[in-house]
Amino acid sequence: MENYCRPVKSLIDNYAYAAERFENHVLFMFERARKDYEISYRKFYEYACAMTRGYMHLGLAGKRIAIIGENCPEWIATYLAAISSGGVAVPIDVALSKEQLVEFAKMAEVEVLAYSKTWASFVEENADSFEGVSTFIQLADTTFDFETAEIHELEKFTTAEKIAHTGNAIKNIAIPEQDTERMSVMLFTSGTTGTSKIVMLNQRNICSVINDARKPLVAFNEKDLLLSVLPVHHTYELTCGIFAASDHGCAIAINDSIKHVTKNLKKYKPTAMAVVPLYVEVFYNSIMKTVRKQGIESKFAFALKLAKTADKVNINLRKQLFGKVMEAFGGRLNKMVCGGAALRPELVSIFRAIGVNICQGYGITECAPLISVVPFGVYNPKSCGLISESLQVFIDKENPTDEFGEIVVKGPNVMLGYYKNKQATKEVLSPKGWFYTGDYGYVDANNYLYITGRKKNIIVLQDGKNVFPEEIEEYLGAVPHVKECVVVGRQKDNDLAITALVYPDFEYTESLGLKSKEEVYNAIRDEINAVNRKLVGYKRIVSVEFMDEEFEKTPSKKIKRFLYK
Repeated sequence: MENYCRPVKSLIDNYAYAAERFENHVLFMFERARKDYEISYRKFYEYACAMTRGYMHLGLAGKRIAIIGENCPEWIATYLAAISSGGVAVPIDVALSKEQLVEFAKMAEVEVLAYSKTWASFVEENADSFEGVSTFIQLADTTFDFETAEIHELEKFTTAEKIAHTGNAIKNIAIPEQDTERMSVMLFTSGTTGTSKIVMLNQRNICSVINDARKPLVAFNEKDLLLSVLPVHHTYELTCGIFAASDHGCAIAINDSIKHVTKNLKKYKPTAMAVVPLYVEVFYNSIMKTVRKQGIESKFAFALKLAKTADKVNINLRKQLFGKVMEAFGGRLNKMVCGGAALRPELVSIFRAIGVNICQGYGITECAPLISVVPFGVYNPKSCGLISESLQVFIDKENPTDEFGEIVVKGPNVMLGYYKNKQATKEVLSPKGWFYTGDYGYVDANNYLYITGRKKNIIVLQDGKNVFPEEIEEYLGAVPHVKECVVVGRQKDNDLAITALVYPDFEYTESLGLKSKEEVYNAIRDEINAVNRKLVGYKRIVSVEFMDEEFEKTPSKKIKRFLYK
């Protein structure tokens, strides 16, 4: 615990402190052009510093630098250097269309665009379309060896490698003292160019999250290997995954594509992951697919019950019972941080029995993003966590007798506001710094937070009763016939009818011998009738609509609900 006593003051300080403690321990592991690479804590810190000095020498200090590309160490170093040189990092969603990239860069008044090879041809052929952007930096494939000579004049098109080599050769430039209160990061909320807002964060916001994450995540250490699978432009992955894991000395293996997750689980054999619920659902479905294929459903159910019973008397039977099951995940996975959306409580219980401790967290981009997290070793599957120590939280109830209300937070992680959008800022941020999250929930006597639903998703019936679709979706998520679902209110007979939009798990239903769509649909209707018997009358599903394809999702694998209302 002594290693974690010094609060992180700035992002570059975080890596200076980590390099001091972990030196030649591996920080990043990644594959490039079919070759495996590793970079140590010390080497990455030196590279980030070299990038920072290169920006300063070449006149890029203080600029707004947009970054778009796949997860890689150069992306993270560019982000750090942009901020540490006195500028602003503007992470861009790699899933954007080309037209959206141009528009988003304009919205944020970007002056420099850093991009990966996959974007090179478009960016270079359409450079004149990027209004206000004077410099384009390709995130070149590097080996971090600093052998190339420095450049003395900045060209319109350059590479991160050249900038790093330049900064490495000019070591008499001091990295400036960090102003942690100024805007350092601009983050786009989900939406199109017409609806997306830009969240303004400073280093204090982000560093407060890193410091708050220490206590719940003390189970992480330099023996852990974390597989990074979420897009790094998301503040959840970058802050709670990359930065917080680095603070604990973890090695981080970078997953190069969502298509390669299964391969990289076996290759890197991670002990830890930061994920969203969809990954947990996919992992669970993969396990159950194997179980069904081998015809051992009853044996597996008995093994789960046995493991849970043994655990109560401190006997660990997980390896003996589930060793082969866990080989699909590399054989060492035992910790997962899960955030971004609600996770079915029964999955927390099942994975705990198998040997994977899932700690759920809750956050929002405007809070950099952490608000609460369940500490490892604590079993509380229905809660989204213990409220961070640096935060104040109150539940804003419409009526004092209500069980829940809107979650409102105040603390060092709360954003500065929305860029050039005073009205939107005023709607969610009070003059005294209280941020209205738009999520409904409650806090128990032990300061654990529970989410009941998203304010904008609430279905208000004619008689005034409120229905949280997330609650019903949780029930439907437990139905194996259902792969994905969204619950909405559809207008019917002067009221809203609770309607389930369902995409079936055709692979599962085929294993049951259901061959036609009509057979599948009827089976799902029967399951929904069973779910309805568990719900009070006004929450029951009235209508079902079947989807022909999976729901459209964001890069962090959350369903774009607004498309289906």
